[in-house]
Amino acid sequence: MNVKEITQRAYDLFNAGDIETFFNEIVDDNITWIFPGDKHPLSGTHKGKQAMAEVMSKIPGLWHNFTVMPEFMIAEGNKVFTKANAKADGMNTIFGHYSEINDEGKLIYFITFDDTLSMFNAMK
Repeated sequence: MNVKEITQRAYDLFNAGDIETFFNEIVDDNITWIFPGDKHPLSGTHKGKQAMAEVMSKIPGLWHNFTVMPEFMIAEGNKVFTKANAKADGMNTIFGHYSEINDEGKLIYFITFDDTLSMFNAMK
């Protein structure tokens, strides 16, 4: 698979709720996930698969029916930028995600540029 196909697969697994396959198939053990800010429940620099899993496990408890659907992707080498439509009960907004994929086809670096105000307002 190329980097866009790997990235699409990641969104497909996430949206299907197949988090175990998402982490086993897509995420590198040494990933760095940056969610800018310091007040949002997902904010911080999360290093390692376990740290990312712990933070992502908060999502179902914060938003009902949360999905992130890619609208388009731009790829250059191992880097992908995705413009995505994010929805949950009380939320319909746009996210931007930057990803880097290693030679083994695993996600090694991820930065979320999400609409944190809309996310905050839609929290349970």
